[in-house]
Amino acid sequence: MVRPIFKSIKISAIALMLVAVGFHFPTLSAAQNQSEEVDLGVLDPFAPNPLLSQEADPLLPNPPTDGNILSESQQETLAPELDRLNAEATTLLAAGNAIAAFELWTRELRLRRYFGPLEEIAALERVGLISWENGQRLYLEFITDRLHQILLNSPDQTILEALGNAFETVRAKDYGIQAYQRLLEIYAEDNIWQKEGWLNAIALIYLNWLDYPQAAAAYRELLITQQQIENLRQRGELPPPPPPIENGNPPPSLLQSLRNLSFIYEQMGELLEAIATRERLVEYHLRQSNLVPIADQKIAIATNHEQLGQFQQAGEAYQQAYQFAINIQQFENASIALARLAKLYVDQNQTQTALELYQAQLLVNQRSFNFFAMMNTYDNIGEIHRQKQAYSQALQAFQRALQLAQQLQHKEDYFLAKIDEINRQIR
Repeated sequence: MVRPIFKSIKISAIALMLVAVGFHFPTLSAAQNQSEEVDLGVLDPFAPNPLLSQEADPLLPNPPTDGNILSESQQETLAPELDRLNAEATTLLAAGNAIAAFELWTRELRLRRYFGPLEEIAALERVGLISWENGQRLYLEFITDRLHQILLNSPDQTILEALGNAFETVRAKDYGIQAYQRLLEIYAEDNIWQKEGWLNAIALIYLNWLDYPQAAAAYRELLITQQQIENLRQRGELPPPPPPIENGNPPPSLLQSLRNLSFIYEQMGELLEAIATRERLVEYHLRQSNLVPIADQKIAIATNHEQLGQFQQAGEAYQQAYQFAINIQQFENASIALARLAKLYVDQNQTQTALELYQAQLLVNQRSFNFFAMMNTYDNIGEIHRQKQAYSQALQAFQRALQLAQQLQHKEDYFLAKIDEINRQIR
C-alpha cells in the first residue's frame, strides 16, 4: 500500500479567516463549534521525503533492488501506466484537487527511478516546475532533495548536464552551480565549447538571482574562455559558431557576455569597470565592421563618465557618439548625443557653445521629421536666452516651440505660460 504523504486537517471557516489576518489562539475547538467545518489538506512537513522511499507500488509490486533499472520490455509495459498517472494528476490539479494530484505524481516519480537517472530527472524537473508554479514549496523541497541525491552519486556528463538544467528549473541555485562546477572539474579540458556553455550557465544563474558580485566574477572567467575561442577562430583552428536555434535560447557569445557584464557593473555602481567593458564592446563591433550599436554604447559610456563627475571624458564620448550616429544616419542617437552634450555645456555655464549645439540638434531633428524633439530643443534654447535676459530671442524660441506643440497637441498651456511670462518681462 502506498503511504499517504498528505494529512487532512479539519479547520473551521472562521478559524481560517483568523489565521489569514494573523490571530493566534491555543485551540480550534471554540471556532469549530461556531461554524461549518471544511477540509484543508496540506503536506505533512514532518514526514520523510516520499520520493526517497523504495516501497512497492501496485503497478510494480516487486521493484528492482536499489540501483537497478527495469528491462527494456518491462519499461515498455510500465511507461503507459506512468503516463496515465501524469495525465490524471494534471487533470486533478486543474480541477483544484492538488492533494490527489501530487499523490499520483509521487507514485509516478518513485517508479520513474527504475527507468534510469535521465528519465527520472526529466520527470522530477517536470513536476518540480508544476510545484513551483502552484506554490507547493515543501514538495519542491522533496524534489530538490531527490535531485541532489542523484547529483551526489553520479559523475556522468550527460546526467550532470540534465541535473544542471533541472536545478535551474526548480530554482535550486547552489545545487545547479555545483552540477556545472563538477562538469568543469571533470570534463572542461575535453571541449572548449562545452566549457563555455557550462561557464555561461553558472554566470546566468548568478545573474538571474541578482547575485551581482558572483555574476561578475563568473562572467570575467567566461570571457577568458570566449576570448580563447575567438583567437582560435581567427587562426582557423575552430569553425565559426553554430547558427542560433529557431525559437530557442541563443548560444553563449562573447558579445552577450560583455553586454551582461557591463549591466552588472552598472548595477553594482562600479562605473569605471562598466566603462571599460563597454569600450571592449565598441572594439568588438568595430572588428565586426558593425557600426550600428556603437553610438548607443558611446552614449552609455558618456553617461557613466557624467555619473563619476568626469565631464571632459563625458563630452568626448558624446561627441564620438554623435559622429558615429550621424555617419550612419541614426538621427535619434545623434540628437540625443547633441542634447546631452549641450546640457553639459549649460551646466558649465558655456551657454554660447550650448546654443550652437542646440542649433545643430534642430537640423538633425528636421532631417528626421522629429517634431517632438524640435519642440523640446526650442524650449531649451528659449530657457538659455531667458536666463541671459535676452527676452526677444527667448520669445522667438518659445513661439516656435508653441507652434510645434499645437501641431502635436501637447504642452500647449506650458508654452503659452512661458510666452506670457516673457511678455510681462518685456513690458
